[in-house]
Amino acid sequence: MMNFDIAEMRKFAGLTDKEASLLMDMKPMLQKHKDGIVAEFYANLDQHEHLKNLLDAKPGRREMLGNHLGVWIMSLASGSYGDEYQTNRYRIGERHVEVGLDPRWVIGAMSFCRGKAAGMVEAEYGDAADKMDRMLALDKVMDLDLNIMLQSYDDKRMDMFLETTGFSKTLFESMISSAGVG
Repeated sequence: MMNFDIAEMRKFAGLTDKEASLLMDMKPMLQKHKDGIVAEFYANLDQHEHLKNLLDAKPGRREMLGNHLGVWIMSLASGSYGDEYQTNRYRIGERHVEVGLDPRWVIGAMSFCRGKAAGMVEAEYGDAADKMDRMLALDKVMDLDLNIMLQSYDDKRMDMFLETTGFSKTLFESMISSAGVG
């Protein structure tokens, strides 16, 4: 459904063109560290039995998802955060919904990635005057990603509610609006 405007969310998050340029400038750093982050990410997931089981439920899934994670890490520095970017992030969220992964794990995963990003920036740009600007740019783009991914959870729940109740979306939104919610 994606019922929000990516330009509006980017503006609200304060992700500026200058920060998009900083993100693009960090591609070499992300490339250098992505394999280590992917390995640490999956080592962290393996500490939780049901996540480990989910990863290993199909042959090759872990490797495929590790590759996807590496692509995602690199795409943080794409410099382009428009409709195509939103569609890609929404699909990532949909996939998490489809496999039954609770949103709390997506939020926790983003927190893990945010911590790793801070460590990378510190290691690569420790004395640079723009170090904090770089950290903030990564935080903003990851928050934007999380916002989009979690929208897929909201949309799925709405679809399930409408299907279960037989309400139309228009009727439901009218009821919410007249109740003063939203």
